Amino acid sequence: MLWHRLAVFASLAAIHRTRSPNTNTPSPSFPDPSFVAALGDLDKYVGRNEDAEKNYKLFEVISNLGIYSRQQALFYADHDIKLQQAHSIAAKEYLVRKDIYGADALAWTALKAGKLNEAQAAIQQALRLGTQDAKLFYHAGEIAKAASTELAALDYFKRASALNPEFDPLQAARMRKTYSN
Repeated sequence: MLWHRLAVFASLAAIHRTRSPNTNTPSPSFPDPSFVAALGDLDKYVGRNEDAEKNYKLFEVISNLGIYSRQQALFYADHDIKLQQAHSIAAKEYLVRKDIYGADALAWTALKAGKLNEAQAAIQQALRLGTQDAKLFYHAGEIAKAASTELAALDYFKRASALNPEFDPLQAARMRKTYSN
């Protein structure tokens, strides 16, 4: 668990300015916003709320560049903010990129936006290849729980936990709380 957090911090520390291959002048590089959001989540997890808010604001700035829309939609859904906008972003993204992670983003944001039927259909698309990913199983569990299929939800939570009980600083903690109840 600690090594995972340290790896995230080390990855973030490695972000730096790069040089343009044509002019050898510094060109801006932007961190993947999912790393910035993860750092904010870790800050929040350890009680550094002010630092978390700074990272969340940086996430917003980077996301508004328009090149990380899927991560933006997931961030909004994970943090229960701008839920209709999150769903709209994910739906537009899925029209262009119909991969399993796009289906997962659509499912997760649909659930958060109160569109359970759409969430159920999309999560089936996300799971169709049998990809072993704790976050996919967590989202599937939350969708199953919302649909009152408790045994399926419990199975998905167990699968997520077996794969990676620390898949996300905030979502994993929520899963453990739900799973223990």
